[in-house]
Amino acid sequence: MALVLAVFQPAASQEGPFQIVWVVIGEASSGSDTGPAYAGRQLFMASDLVSRSLANVRIEHVEVEPVVNELAIGQRLCLAKMSIRTLGPGKEKVGGAPLSISVRQDQKPRLGLKRSKRDICLQPTAAGEYPVRLTSMLPASDGSTRGAQVYLRVSDPNKTNDPAAADIP
Repeated sequence: MALVLAVFQPAASQEGPFQIVWVVIGEASSGSDTGPAYAGRQLFMASDLVSRSLANVRIEHVEVEPVVNELAIGQRLCLAKMSIRTLGPGKEKVGGAPLSISVRQDQKPRLGLKRSKRDICLQPTAAGEYPVRLTSMLPASDGSTRGAQVYLRVSDPNKTNDPAAADIP
């Protein structure tokens, strides 16, 4: 019996490293002087990306505001309502730039994801902080991709944050 426990004990005590996995939930198009930003499941075809790459469109900077979005459980945030801007090598605006939108895989079920043709909305079902990444689908001048990360800070309006509140039954 002791031999069996000795053989299985090392395997039971070893755990794999925790790994954060990001999953793409859709795409966004940066705002321009002629139109606002919008988001959806699949906005760009491969030919769109190829034609912009061949035109040497480069994205050096992605800006999204607000960076922190405070919500209560049940409130909704739609990405098209955010300010999404992309800048090229000379800090000029690049309107309509293709961006991928990703969230943490372990948090996706709690985000209350709703997608339409022109928007992606998040309506979290649990309190917590949820990062959302927007990454350019076009490279920067050095060949890397640039992006921005925003946060949904979701609170439970039924719970108090007062540390002086006692947990007395």
